Amino acid sequence: MPRPEMNYTPSPAGFWKRYVAYFIDIVLLYIVVEILSTIYFSFQAYSQAALLKDLLGSLNAAGEQGETPDPLVIMKSLEAILLPSLIFSSVAYFILAGIYFSWMESSLYQATLGKRLLGIKVTNYFGEPIKLPQAIGRYLASTLSWITLNLGHALAAWTPQRRALHDYVAGTRVENIDPKNTVMPLWAWIIIGIHALIFLGTIILLFLMVLLYMQMLSAI
Repeated sequence: MPRPEMNYTPSPAGFWKRYVAYFIDIVLLYIVVEILSTIYFSFQAYSQAALLKDLLGSLNAAGEQGETPDPLVIMKSLEAILLPSLIFSSVAYFILAGIYFSWMESSLYQATLGKRLLGIKVTNYFGEPIKLPQAIGRYLASTLSWITLNLGHALAAWTPQRRALHDYVAGTRVENIDPKNTVMPLWAWIIIGIHALIFLGTIILLFLMVLLYMQMLSAI
């Protein structure tokens, strides 16, 4: 049975509002994941104490004999210690982020903490609150926006409805909570400005490093 036509006027949230909201959410999730990862790494390091002791002992012995430690041995030892922690962090983030985004966006507020601070919410295509299964689908669909090198996210900047790729896949929208107040707060613009400066500084630093490398090559 066909769905009825839209009987409301959409108020799409702008790309930069979504960007700042997501940044806030990621910072909150990162703090939680880092705490869990630190606890896990502590147990991991304790269980790998013998391996760490052997590694430090071989490094000290090589130093005393004036030998250069085998980098391959060092890398393999560090891999055995660090790789499980890296896997744990990645899995922990994926699960926690899935719970966080799905639960918050299907809640009464229809928004994560970041989105609430920016005055935006998630709805279905017809402006209605979404249920948990649709919120989970939206989170999983966001993977597509990442694997397309963020082009999926960038769609929210230039499409008329300001919908990202995962919004199209999941049948969702990100709307302003108050259509009469769509202005982004000053503090959010400051965050964007800081990010822009960091990005610009990184580009300049990379350019200088390449320039220095080219000069070194020409001097050989």
